[in-house]
Amino acid sequence: MKRGINLWSLGWPGLTRELSDKELARRIKGIGYEGIELTFDDQEVDPVRLSESAVKNLAEVFRSQGLEIPSVATGVFWKYNLGSREERVRLEGVKYGKAGVRMASLVGASSILVVPGVASPDISYEELYENSVRSIKEIAEFAEGYGITVAVENVWNKFLYSPLEFRKFIGDVGFGNVKAYLDIANLVAIAHPENWIHALRGLISNVHVKDFDTGIGNINGFRHLLRGDVKWSKYVQMLRDVGYDGYLILECPPEFDPAIETPTLSEALKKAEENFQAMNEITRSI
Repeated sequence: MKRGINLWSLGWPGLTRELSDKELARRIKGIGYEGIELTFDDQEVDPVRLSESAVKNLAEVFRSQGLEIPSVATGVFWKYNLGSREERVRLEGVKYGKAGVRMASLVGASSILVVPGVASPDISYEELYENSVRSIKEIAEFAEGYGITVAVENVWNKFLYSPLEFRKFIGDVGFGNVKAYLDIANLVAIAHPENWIHALRGLISNVHVKDFDTGIGNINGFRHLLRGDVKWSKYVQMLRDVGYDGYLILECPPEFDPAIETPTLSEALKKAEENFQAMNEITRSI
């Protein structure tokens, strides 16, 4: 498996303004990462507004330093809920999904991370499910033309919390380019990751890595690698056993470490290096 890092882990673009993107890419490569997960939003890195040339130039900065871009990720689907009963909100999410697909294609990525929907007491679970399936279908059909995988991530959205339901959801969307973006640390507070890895065999396209302290049990429980309770060596071996051989993408924003109250870029880069060494330790131990 290859080792990559999500640019949120370095506070990009905010914390990294003191460096050029080229220098940032050089340092990421120097640590040993083979790829980066490019991130977008609806503000500074907005694929709806960015020109094609701007997106391509951004990608070339990282590729020029020998880094691959296996995937693109975003948090916009928390704001533009793909399962919303408000058609305006749902369609805005679909619009950003399609824009993300185009961005993925322009930067040479093979997949885009998608949050399938966010549950709310204001909408029935059945309606949320139906709307989310409809939205992912629209994005997936569009993505087929670009050869891009729509990678649905398991997150703390109070939706699709069973591995069987998650697999059924992918099947109900009905497109071969819709797969799972597995975040194991997101699971340990609510499920047994072993069940998910087994149930989603053959459907896992991407894997996020970070750690989690089950003694905390809430959002403050996320940790850097080997500082929590996730049995990463076991799970990496299980991923191999079910045929996964893609990227392990680090997703540990600096603020996940309670020792850092106001992270700086230098601190973030130091954490990135420590996490890379931890990933090496995890993969060497199996």
